[in-house]
Amino acid sequence: MLENTFSNDEMAISATDLDNLESVVGKKLPASFRTHYLRYNGGVPERTYWLSEAFDEPLEVAAFKPLANAPATLLSTYQSMLKKQVIPAHLLPFANDWGGNFFCLNLDSGAISYFMTDSFDSDLNPDENQASAEKQVCSNFTRFIQGLIHEEDLDEE
Repeated sequence: MLENTFSNDEMAISATDLDNLESVVGKKLPASFRTHYLRYNGGVPERTYWLSEAFDEPLEVAAFKPLANAPATLLSTYQSMLKKQVIPAHLLPFANDWGGNFFCLNLDSGAISYFMTDSFDSDLNPDENQASAEKQVCSNFTRFIQGLIHEEDLDEE
């Protein structure tokens, strides 16, 4: 496993905290997601960039949202974005970029998606806006964490 360490994470959480999150979202979380959050409750990854031909520019992770012990948690963000009809219920926003867009765990497939919060089109209904704002990044959480690279490695790719 290609380690990607995190800094500025919050106080440790327990398996019960993750069980409670699963209860609220109504889905089981992937084991790799649970393991990661038990080790790092949010924080900033050492390697922050995702590079893919599917995106015009590299994506940069600003921070992972903590599950607990902070004002804006993963769960509070999920609930707020659902209430405002910004995101669909199957996407759990666990991190954000510097522009406020989300990196989300697809609760149905386990894939990671990039969700652009600034792409609202007033001619579309909420479901259509949500569909157009979501773009798959990779197939699973482990691949996402391991696939992040350092800024200096962007030129080499």
